[in-house]
Amino acid sequence: MVILNTYYDLKYPSGTNGWVATLGEIPEQKFHPDTGKEDFTEQRRVRTYLQNWQPGQEWSPQPVCLHFEARGRKLSKVDRIFHGMVGPFISENAVNKLRPLLEREGHVLPLEVMNSDENFYLWWVPLVKNSVDIGQSEKFPNGKTVKRYVFNESEVKGLTAFRPHYSEMYSPDAQGQVLVSEDFKQAWVDAGLTGIEFKLA
Repeated sequence: MVILNTYYDLKYPSGTNGWVATLGEIPEQKFHPDTGKEDFTEQRRVRTYLQNWQPGQEWSPQPVCLHFEARGRKLSKVDRIFHGMVGPFISENAVNKLRPLLEREGHVLPLEVMNSDENFYLWWVPLVKNSVDIGQSEKFPNGKTVKRYVFNESEVKGLTAFRPHYSEMYSPDAQGQVLVSEDFKQAWVDAGLTGIEFKLA
């Protein structure tokens, strides 16, 4: 049995310029001393750690930097900041208000914010194998990526949050898209939290 339009994608609100996070210990670009080219070694290391971590393993808070301005414009503090590696980065405020809900299916993992006293967390949510009925889902013209999901009810029924999966998906463990239920959406809105526009998946 399949179900349609029962889960929401976590989009960034249109017209909102929220804080941005980058992976690594310094907010500035780093350049290789020999080649002069931009050095992404640290970002790749953190990204690999986030992708490879699994529940039950010890967690080491990974370094991230916050960015408070863009092109001279001041950015706003919101409860979900711009970054989508494996899962959303969320504020301490969101964790304090919704921890039991966040931990129902997922894991709240502290990040080491290098350039601010603000605390942010990775909300790591598990991938649910074959949660998407790829045959019935609406695809973009290339025929390979999904525009609108249809879900396998047997895999997702009762879940508050999950990361979608279908058999043809590229590098599924590296995907950071998290889908949430109507209950989650309502709880986030009722708590007055910011930084998410919920769009039917």
